[in-house]
Amino acid sequence: MNLPLLAVSIYWDLPVLLVVVSLVYAATRHDRWDKIIHEATGWGLRITLFLAGIGLVLYLLSTYL
Repeated sequence: MNLPLLAVSIYWDLPVLLVVVSLVYAATRHDRWDKIIHEATGWGLRITLFLAGIGLVLYLLSTYL
């Protein structure tokens, strides 16, 4: 069975969710768009690094245990 290259997956929604959550969180703290974008960029980076760290730990645990 051949699956299309861009098959439906829950992981395609992850970048959209990261952007939306970061923007909403930043918008609750600031009123100006320049500050909202700056804060959202920082939060997006932190969330991405956190999720990548969890993924790396889980990968290492599944590979070496």
